[in-house]
Amino acid sequence: MSTDGRRLLVAIVKGHRRLEQVLEGFVELELSGATVLDARGMGEIVATEIPVFSGFRALFSGGTEESYVIISVLTGDQIREAMALLRDVCGDFAERGTGIVFTLPIEEFHGPPVE
Repeated sequence: MSTDGRRLLVAIVKGHRRLEQVLEGFVELELSGATVLDARGMGEIVATEIPVFSGFRALFSGGTEESYVIISVLTGDQIREAMALLRDVCGDFAERGTGIVFTLPIEEFHGPPVE
């Protein structure tokens, strides 16, 4: 099936309040079909579940806030709108521990049309 310029948006967002703001923004922009997954960063796991590293918890920035992965299949214009929204809510993602965002091209797509 043709992908018609669709891309996969992947955003890792720190903090439940930021997640709420992003999802509210998606609704306002009429971007539907996002999936949200609870996530745990490597720093949190290393610092809390591997005893030998428990003393290093302070070295892992952003380890105390919840993490969420948002994935969505979007078109080019929708990607631009979503990226602008994510920057407004989360900042420019330049600081460690604030999350990340990226897009990937989709080679093949099966599912309802992205509108």
